[in-house]
Amino acid sequence: MNLEYQIERYQTDAELISAEDCFKALTTDQKRMVKNSTTLLQFAKGETIIKQGFVASHILYIEKGLAKLDVTNDSKISTIKLLSDGAFIGIVCSFACKSLDFSAIALEDTSIQMINMDVFLSLIKENGEFALKLIRHMSSNTNSMVHRTCRLSNKNVEGSLALILTELSEIYKSAQFVLPVTRVGLASLAGCSKESVIHTLAKFHNDHIIEVKEKQVKILNLQSLELIIKNG
Repeated sequence: MNLEYQIERYQTDAELISAEDCFKALTTDQKRMVKNSTTLLQFAKGETIIKQGFVASHILYIEKGLAKLDVTNDSKISTIKLLSDGAFIGIVCSFACKSLDFSAIALEDTSIQMINMDVFLSLIKENGEFALKLIRHMSSNTNSMVHRTCRLSNKNVEGSLALILTELSEIYKSAQFVLPVTRVGLASLAGCSKESVIHTLAKFHNDHIIEVKEKQVKILNLQSLELIIKNG
């Protein structure tokens, strides 16, 4: 099984309803309504897109870029999801309470569409197909976050880092990519120390599982990473 096929399999394993699929359910007039109620904002790498506790006045949609979704509990920050092009930011929390229970940080220069919450709610009431697809989209996202959090919490350093690297490979749709974070940032994503990340990356490199040079990463053996995730 070649590497390209394995990466494609990761992307098509489950029939997920994407944010784009939800928007496709809108009529021409409704799409125009969304466009007219949307503000486009630009965030530089490292900027805070949303801070935990802010009032939920808009639905956020990533037009282009990469962001991480963080939740703070008992003064500890946990990354619960990485989000890229065509993803809602925190859609599963947006209707739960008046203030947002998460923060979002741009890992790359990121374009965000801010859609008026009242307009979005009116579309849910008016368009049953849109509402159904949105529910399915939110359910699959919740399922994904729960499983990701559980998997990371039960992994050692090698397992956690292998999981993050495969996630990034899926996001960039390639076995070769540039890390969007520093070694410190990678440690934060994997829930370990910077020293552990440096040591583990070197081990993966020496074992010919990946090829790493500064921020450039090339996955040489995805099957080995999968095995590390399973057993780590």
